[in-house]
Amino acid sequence: MGNQKPLRIDGELNLIDHIRQRFTKPPKGLFDGSAAEALYGVPRLAIGIGDDAAVLRAGGKDILLTTDAMVEGVHFDMTFATPFQVGHKLVSVNVSDIYAMAGRPAYMLMTMSIPVDRVAEAGGFVAGFLDGVETALDTYAVELIGGDITSSKGGISVSATLVGFTERPVLRSGAMAGDGIYVTGNLGDSACGLHLLQRINRPVAIEKEETINIPLAWRVMEPLLRRHLMPVVNAPMGNLRTNAMMDISDGLSIDLRRLCTDSGVGARVYETSLPCSVEMIEAAAFLGLQPTMLALCGGEDYQYLFTSPEPVSGYRCIGEITESGVVFIDADNKQRELIRCGYEHFKD
Repeated sequence: MGNQKPLRIDGELNLIDHIRQRFTKPPKGLFDGSAAEALYGVPRLAIGIGDDAAVLRAGGKDILLTTDAMVEGVHFDMTFATPFQVGHKLVSVNVSDIYAMAGRPAYMLMTMSIPVDRVAEAGGFVAGFLDGVETALDTYAVELIGGDITSSKGGISVSATLVGFTERPVLRSGAMAGDGIYVTGNLGDSACGLHLLQRINRPVAIEKEETINIPLAWRVMEPLLRRHLMPVVNAPMGNLRTNAMMDISDGLSIDLRRLCTDSGVGARVYETSLPCSVEMIEAAAFLGLQPTMLALCGGEDYQYLFTSPEPVSGYRCIGEITESGVVFIDADNKQRELIRCGYEHFKD
Protein backbone atom coordinates (compact mmCIF):
# COMPACT_ATOMS: atom_id res chain seq x y z
CA MET A 1 0.00 0.00 0.00
CA GLY A 2 2.73 2.46 0.93
CA ASN A 3 4.54 1.96 -2.38
CA GLN A 4 1.60 2.92 -4.60
CA LYS A 5 2.30 5.67 -7.11
CA PRO A 6 0.40 8.95 -6.64
CA LEU A 7 -2.90 8.91 -8.53
CA ARG A 8 -3.00 11.55 -11.25
CA ILE A 9 -6.48 12.31 -12.55
CA ASP A 10 -6.97 14.25 -15.77
CA GLY A 11 -10.73 14.48 -15.99
CA GLU A 12 -13.75 12.28 -15.33
CA LEU A 13 -13.03 9.80 -18.14
CA ASN A 14 -9.53 9.20 -16.84
CA LEU A 15 -10.88 8.53 -13.33
CA ILE A 16 -13.54 6.13 -14.63
CA ASP A 17 -10.90 4.25 -16.62
CA HIS A 18 -8.70 4.00 -13.51
CA ILE A 19 -11.58 2.64 -11.42
CA ARG A 20 -12.56 0.18 -14.15
CA GLN A 21 -9.01 -1.19 -14.39
CA ARG A 22 -8.60 -1.39 -10.62
CA PHE A 23 -11.90 -3.06 -9.76
CA THR A 24 -12.78 -5.17 -12.81
CA LYS A 25 -11.52 -8.61 -11.81
CA PRO A 26 -12.45 -12.22 -12.55
CA PRO A 27 -14.90 -13.63 -9.96
CA LYS A 28 -13.37 -15.83 -7.27
CA GLY A 29 -14.49 -18.60 -4.98
CA LEU A 30 -18.16 -19.01 -4.13
CA PHE A 31 -19.39 -16.51 -6.67
CA ASP A 32 -17.74 -17.87 -9.79
CA GLY A 33 -19.97 -17.06 -12.77
CA SER A 34 -22.86 -19.28 -13.73
CA ALA A 35 -22.05 -21.94 -11.08
CA ALA A 36 -23.02 -19.55 -8.30
CA GLU A 37 -26.19 -18.65 -10.18
CA ALA A 38 -27.15 -22.30 -10.54
CA LEU A 39 -26.33 -23.31 -6.95
CA TYR A 40 -27.31 -20.25 -4.94
CA GLY A 41 -29.46 -18.08 -7.20
CA VAL A 42 -26.77 -15.39 -7.22
CA PRO A 43 -27.02 -13.17 -10.32
CA ARG A 44 -23.77 -13.07 -12.25
CA LEU A 45 -22.23 -9.91 -13.63
CA ALA A 46 -22.69 -9.65 -17.39
CA ILE A 47 -21.70 -5.99 -17.93
CA GLY A 48 -19.76 -3.99 -15.36
CA ILE A 49 -18.20 -0.54 -15.10
CA GLY A 50 -18.29 1.76 -18.10
CA ASP A 51 -21.73 1.59 -19.72
CA ASP A 52 -24.94 3.48 -18.93
CA ALA A 53 -25.92 0.71 -16.50
CA ALA A 54 -24.47 -2.50 -15.10
CA VAL A 55 -26.11 -5.77 -16.14
CA LEU A 56 -26.70 -8.72 -13.83
CA ARG A 57 -27.92 -11.96 -15.41
CA ALA A 58 -30.15 -14.33 -13.44
CA GLY A 59 -32.34 -17.14 -14.71
CA GLY A 60 -31.97 -15.96 -18.29
CA LYS A 61 -33.17 -12.43 -17.41
CA ASP A 62 -31.11 -9.24 -17.36
CA ILE A 63 -31.31 -6.84 -14.42
CA LEU A 64 -30.08 -3.28 -15.00
CA LEU A 65 -28.54 -1.16 -12.23
CA THR A 66 -27.59 2.50 -12.52
CA THR A 67 -26.98 5.44 -10.23
CA ASP A 68 -26.67 9.20 -10.68
CA ALA A 69 -25.99 11.96 -8.17
CA MET A 70 -26.92 15.64 -8.26
CA VAL A 71 -24.87 18.05 -6.14
CA GLU A 72 -25.86 21.64 -5.40
CA GLY A 73 -23.49 24.03 -7.13
CA VAL A 74 -22.43 21.38 -9.66
CA HIS A 75 -25.59 19.87 -11.16
CA PHE A 76 -28.14 22.43 -9.99
CA ASP A 77 -28.28 25.94 -8.61
CA MET A 78 -31.24 27.02 -6.49
CA THR A 79 -30.86 30.50 -8.00
CA PHE A 80 -32.30 29.02 -11.19
CA ALA A 81 -34.28 25.93 -10.14
CA THR A 82 -37.19 25.08 -7.86
CA PRO A 83 -36.98 22.09 -5.47
CA PHE A 84 -39.72 20.38 -7.52
CA GLN A 85 -37.58 20.62 -10.65
CA VAL A 86 -34.53 19.14 -8.89
CA GLY A 87 -36.56 16.14 -7.69
CA HIS A 88 -38.16 15.57 -11.08
CA LYS A 89 -34.83 15.79 -12.89
CA LEU A 90 -33.14 13.36 -10.49
CA VAL A 91 -35.59 10.64 -11.49
CA SER A 92 -35.47 11.46 -15.21
CA VAL A 93 -31.67 11.34 -15.55
CA ASN A 94 -31.60 7.90 -13.94
CA VAL A 95 -34.48 6.60 -16.06
CA SER A 96 -32.54 7.82 -19.10
CA ASP A 97 -29.68 5.43 -18.29
CA ILE A 98 -32.08 2.48 -18.16
CA TYR A 99 -33.72 3.45 -21.45
CA ALA A 100 -30.23 3.81 -22.97
CA MET A 101 -29.68 0.10 -22.34
CA ALA A 102 -33.01 -0.79 -24.00
CA GLY A 103 -34.50 -1.44 -20.57
CA ARG A 104 -37.62 -0.75 -18.54
CA PRO A 105 -37.21 1.02 -15.17
CA ALA A 106 -38.98 -0.49 -12.17
CA TYR A 107 -37.57 0.36 -8.71
CA MET A 108 -35.61 3.24 -7.19
CA LEU A 109 -33.47 3.83 -4.09
CA MET A 110 -32.81 7.44 -3.12
CA THR A 111 -30.35 9.21 -0.83
CA MET A 112 -30.59 12.79 0.44
CA SER A 113 -27.91 14.80 2.26
CA ILE A 114 -29.35 18.12 3.40
CA PRO A 115 -28.20 20.85 5.83
CA VAL A 116 -30.29 20.90 9.01
CA ASP A 117 -31.55 24.45 8.46
CA ARG A 118 -32.77 23.56 4.93
CA VAL A 119 -34.87 20.69 6.33
CA ALA A 120 -36.61 22.82 8.92
CA GLU A 121 -37.31 25.94 6.84
CA ALA A 122 -40.97 26.61 6.11
CA GLY A 123 -41.91 25.85 2.53
CA GLY A 124 -38.33 24.76 2.00
CA PHE A 125 -36.48 22.31 -0.16
CA VAL A 126 -37.72 18.94 1.07
CA ALA A 127 -41.46 19.21 0.42
CA GLY A 128 -41.06 20.57 -3.11
CA PHE A 129 -38.27 18.11 -3.92
CA LEU A 130 -40.39 15.13 -2.87
CA ASP A 131 -43.32 16.44 -4.92
CA GLY A 132 -41.06 16.49 -7.97
CA VAL A 133 -39.76 12.98 -7.26
CA GLU A 134 -43.29 11.64 -6.83
CA THR A 135 -44.54 13.22 -10.05
CA ALA A 136 -41.65 11.78 -12.05
CA LEU A 137 -42.02 8.32 -10.48
CA ASP A 138 -45.66 8.31 -11.52
CA THR A 139 -44.70 9.40 -15.04
CA TYR A 140 -42.31 6.48 -15.49
CA ALA A 141 -44.26 3.92 -13.40
CA VAL A 142 -41.29 3.47 -11.04
CA GLU A 143 -41.62 2.56 -7.35
CA LEU A 144 -39.46 4.07 -4.58
CA ILE A 145 -38.38 1.18 -2.33
CA GLY A 146 -35.81 2.68 0.07
CA GLY A 147 -32.69 4.76 0.48
CA ASP A 148 -30.91 6.89 3.07
CA ILE A 149 -31.18 10.38 4.55
CA THR A 150 -28.32 12.23 6.25
CA SER A 151 -27.51 15.74 7.39
CA SER A 152 -24.95 17.76 5.45
CA LYS A 153 -22.36 20.30 6.54
CA GLY A 154 -22.34 21.82 3.07
CA GLY A 155 -24.95 22.08 0.35
CA ILE A 156 -27.64 19.67 -0.79
CA SER A 157 -26.66 16.37 -2.41
CA VAL A 158 -29.18 13.85 -3.74
CA SER A 159 -28.74 10.62 -5.64
CA ALA A 160 -30.81 7.75 -6.94
CA THR A 161 -30.15 4.13 -7.84
CA LEU A 162 -32.50 2.63 -10.38
CA VAL A 163 -33.26 -1.02 -11.04
CA GLY A 164 -34.62 -2.01 -14.42
CA PHE A 165 -35.06 -5.02 -16.67
CA THR A 166 -34.33 -5.80 -20.30
CA GLU A 167 -34.65 -8.67 -22.72
CA ARG A 168 -31.48 -7.65 -24.57
CA PRO A 169 -29.21 -4.88 -23.30
CA VAL A 170 -27.79 -2.55 -25.96
CA LEU A 171 -24.24 -1.49 -25.11
CA ARG A 172 -21.97 1.34 -26.18
CA SER A 173 -19.47 -1.16 -27.54
CA GLY A 174 -21.36 -2.68 -30.48
CA ALA A 175 -21.07 -0.05 -33.21
CA MET A 176 -19.70 -1.30 -36.53
CA ALA A 177 -18.24 0.47 -39.55
CA GLY A 178 -21.04 1.20 -41.99
CA ASP A 179 -23.69 1.78 -39.29
CA GLY A 180 -25.75 4.93 -39.52
CA ILE A 181 -25.49 7.27 -36.51
CA TYR A 182 -28.86 8.41 -35.19
CA VAL A 183 -30.17 10.73 -32.49
CA THR A 184 -33.70 10.61 -31.13
CA GLY A 185 -34.43 14.34 -30.88
CA ASN A 186 -33.27 17.94 -30.95
CA LEU A 187 -29.84 18.83 -29.56
CA GLY A 188 -28.75 21.96 -27.71
CA ASP A 189 -32.15 22.82 -26.21
CA SER A 190 -31.05 22.21 -22.61
CA ALA A 191 -27.85 24.23 -22.87
CA CYS A 192 -29.74 27.08 -24.50
CA GLY A 193 -32.33 26.89 -21.70
CA LEU A 194 -29.55 27.24 -19.12
CA HIS A 195 -28.23 30.36 -20.87
CA LEU A 196 -31.75 31.82 -20.77
CA LEU A 197 -32.06 31.03 -17.05
CA GLN A 198 -28.82 32.87 -16.41
CA ARG A 199 -30.37 35.91 -18.10
CA ILE A 200 -33.64 35.54 -16.16
CA ASN A 201 -31.61 35.03 -12.94
CA ARG A 202 -34.39 33.42 -10.90
CA PRO A 203 -36.36 30.18 -10.85
CA VAL A 204 -39.30 29.81 -13.23
CA ALA A 205 -41.93 27.48 -11.77
CA ILE A 206 -43.04 25.83 -15.00
CA GLU A 207 -44.53 22.99 -12.93
CA LYS A 208 -47.04 25.59 -11.65
CA GLU A 209 -47.66 26.90 -15.16
CA GLU A 210 -45.73 30.10 -14.51
CA THR A 211 -45.01 32.02 -17.70
CA ILE A 212 -42.76 34.99 -18.40
CA ASN A 213 -41.99 36.96 -21.56
CA ILE A 214 -38.58 38.38 -20.70
CA PRO A 215 -36.05 38.27 -22.31
CA LEU A 216 -37.93 36.44 -25.11
CA ALA A 217 -41.48 35.37 -25.86
CA TRP A 218 -42.68 32.45 -23.73
CA ARG A 219 -43.41 30.30 -26.80
CA VAL A 220 -39.67 30.39 -27.55
CA MET A 221 -38.36 29.95 -24.01
CA GLU A 222 -40.78 27.38 -22.62
CA PRO A 223 -39.54 24.22 -24.43
CA LEU A 224 -35.90 25.21 -23.82
CA LEU A 225 -36.41 25.89 -20.10
CA ARG A 226 -38.44 22.71 -19.74
CA ARG A 227 -35.75 20.61 -21.44
CA HIS A 228 -33.17 21.89 -18.97
CA LEU A 229 -35.21 22.02 -15.78
CA MET A 230 -37.67 19.13 -16.11
CA PRO A 231 -36.68 16.81 -18.95
CA VAL A 232 -39.14 14.01 -19.68
CA VAL A 233 -37.26 11.16 -21.33
CA ASN A 234 -38.84 8.71 -23.74
CA ALA A 235 -37.69 5.19 -24.50
CA PRO A 236 -36.53 4.71 -28.09
CA MET A 237 -39.10 2.84 -30.18
CA GLY A 238 -39.00 -0.94 -29.90
CA ASN A 239 -37.88 -3.40 -32.55
CA LEU A 240 -34.94 -1.27 -33.68
CA ARG A 241 -31.95 -3.14 -35.03
CA THR A 242 -29.52 -1.27 -32.83
CA ASN A 243 -25.84 -2.14 -32.56
CA ALA A 244 -24.86 0.45 -29.94
CA MET A 245 -26.64 3.08 -27.85
CA MET A 246 -26.13 5.58 -25.02
CA ASP A 247 -27.85 8.67 -23.72
CA ILE A 248 -26.57 12.16 -24.55
CA SER A 249 -25.92 13.60 -21.11
CA ASP A 250 -22.60 15.45 -21.48
CA GLY A 251 -22.86 16.61 -25.09
CA LEU A 252 -22.97 14.90 -28.48
CA SER A 253 -19.26 15.38 -29.18
CA ILE A 254 -17.92 13.83 -25.98
CA ASP A 255 -20.58 11.10 -25.85
CA LEU A 256 -20.03 10.07 -29.48
CA ARG A 257 -16.32 9.81 -28.75
CA ARG A 258 -17.10 7.56 -25.78
CA LEU A 259 -19.22 5.30 -27.97
CA CYS A 260 -16.52 5.17 -30.65
CA THR A 261 -13.78 4.42 -28.11
CA ASP A 262 -15.74 1.58 -26.53
CA SER A 263 -16.62 0.15 -29.95
CA GLY A 264 -13.14 0.58 -31.44
CA VAL A 265 -14.46 2.56 -34.42
CA GLY A 266 -14.54 6.08 -35.85
CA ALA A 267 -17.36 8.38 -36.97
CA ARG A 268 -18.31 10.99 -39.55
CA VAL A 269 -20.90 13.64 -38.53
CA TYR A 270 -22.58 16.20 -40.81
CA GLU A 271 -23.39 19.69 -39.54
CA THR A 272 -26.40 20.01 -41.85
CA SER A 273 -27.91 16.85 -40.31
CA LEU A 274 -27.83 17.98 -36.67
CA PRO A 275 -31.43 18.38 -35.42
CA CYS A 276 -31.94 21.84 -33.91
CA SER A 277 -35.32 23.20 -32.83
CA VAL A 278 -36.59 26.49 -34.26
CA GLU A 279 -36.86 27.79 -30.68
CA MET A 280 -33.20 27.03 -29.95
CA ILE A 281 -32.09 28.69 -33.19
CA GLU A 282 -34.11 31.83 -32.39
CA ALA A 283 -32.92 32.00 -28.78
CA ALA A 284 -29.30 31.33 -29.78
CA ALA A 285 -29.41 34.26 -32.20
CA PHE A 286 -30.73 36.51 -29.43
CA LEU A 287 -28.06 35.28 -26.99
CA GLY A 288 -25.22 35.53 -29.51
CA LEU A 289 -24.58 31.78 -29.46
CA GLN A 290 -23.93 29.33 -32.30
CA PRO A 291 -26.60 26.61 -32.64
CA THR A 292 -24.05 24.10 -33.91
CA MET A 293 -21.85 24.57 -30.82
CA LEU A 294 -24.85 24.17 -28.53
CA ALA A 295 -25.83 20.98 -30.37
CA LEU A 296 -22.33 19.49 -30.20
CA CYS A 297 -21.20 20.64 -26.77
CA GLY A 298 -24.25 21.57 -24.70
CA GLY A 299 -25.15 18.40 -22.82
CA GLU A 300 -28.14 17.41 -20.68
CA ASP A 301 -30.44 16.90 -23.65
CA TYR A 302 -31.10 13.29 -22.56
CA GLN A 303 -31.79 12.21 -26.09
CA TYR A 304 -30.33 8.91 -27.30
CA LEU A 305 -27.41 8.32 -29.60
CA PHE A 306 -27.52 4.98 -31.40
CA THR A 307 -26.13 3.19 -34.42
CA SER A 308 -27.94 0.86 -36.81
CA PRO A 309 -26.87 -1.11 -39.90
CA GLU A 310 -30.16 -0.32 -41.63
CA PRO A 311 -32.22 2.84 -42.24
CA VAL A 312 -34.36 3.87 -39.25
CA SER A 313 -37.48 5.98 -39.75
CA GLY A 314 -38.61 8.48 -37.15
CA TYR A 315 -35.13 9.51 -36.02
CA ARG A 316 -32.44 11.78 -37.44
CA CYS A 317 -29.42 10.20 -39.10
CA ILE A 318 -26.46 12.53 -38.45
CA GLY A 319 -23.64 10.50 -39.99
CA GLU A 320 -22.04 7.10 -40.20
CA ILE A 321 -19.63 4.90 -38.29
CA THR A 322 -16.21 4.56 -39.94
CA GLU A 323 -13.10 2.48 -39.32
CA SER A 324 -11.25 5.23 -37.43
CA GLY A 325 -11.11 8.95 -36.67
CA VAL A 326 -13.96 11.21 -35.56
CA VAL A 327 -14.55 13.85 -38.22
CA PHE A 328 -17.03 16.65 -38.82
CA ILE A 329 -18.33 17.79 -42.21
CA ASP A 330 -19.41 21.41 -41.93
CA ALA A 331 -22.11 23.25 -43.87
CA ASP A 332 -19.55 24.18 -46.55
CA ASN A 333 -18.68 20.48 -46.99
CA LYS A 334 -15.24 20.97 -45.40
CA GLN A 335 -13.90 18.14 -43.28
CA ARG A 336 -12.06 18.52 -39.97
CA GLU A 337 -11.72 16.69 -36.67
CA LEU A 338 -14.88 16.85 -34.58
CA ILE A 339 -14.39 19.48 -31.89
CA ARG A 340 -13.51 18.06 -28.48
CA CYS A 341 -16.09 19.52 -26.16
CA GLY A 342 -18.76 18.64 -23.62
CA TYR A 343 -19.10 18.47 -19.86
CA GLU A 344 -16.52 16.46 -17.93
CA HIS A 345 -16.00 16.56 -14.15
CA PHE A 346 -12.52 17.46 -12.86
CA LYS A 347 -11.77 19.45 -16.01
CA ASP A 348 -11.46 23.23 -16.05
